[in-house]
Amino acid sequence: MSESRKIPDKCIRCAALSALQAKTLHGDTCWDYTVCPSRRSYVRHRDRRNSQRSRKRSAELKTLTVNSLPSITYAILILYRGLGDSPVHGIAVEVWQDQEKIAQVPPIHCFQMVPSQVHRYVQKLLELLGKHYGIKKFVSLVHLDPHLCPIQDCFLRLKVN
Repeated sequence: MSESRKIPDKCIRCAALSALQAKTLHGDTCWDYTVCPSRRSYVRHRDRRNSQRSRKRSAELKTLTVNSLPSITYAILILYRGLGDSPVHGIAVEVWQDQEKIAQVPPIHCFQMVPSQVHRYVQKLLELLGKHYGIKKFVSLVHLDPHLCPIQDCFLRLKVN
């Protein structure tokens, strides 16, 4: 398969101009009557043409479905934590089976805990999930901003009067 050449940035900028502006700007130093008109047209319309080709290719593909997928139960750990090296504000857990949320551990505040206490709490969550659902580890870790903390009396929640 041949490697396609990158279109020069100068040509991409030129394609955005009218033909008269491009000829005036680049004049005899760059403008080539045999190449420039078609290249400019290609650059202006390539995104639309590529998306049309892609849609056509995907329409030609057959869709296969698998009927008997095993049911998958998994847990997601949600950390409410600021950027950088900030402490954990809160922790929550969601338990999913396939595409449906089947359980959740409501969020708790952790800003008063030291890191070892946070780790111990996460281990206790995993023990609980293992006992009830056979889950040994979290499939995903989601970081959310502490201002999104869903705890009702959280001091970071925006007060709406």
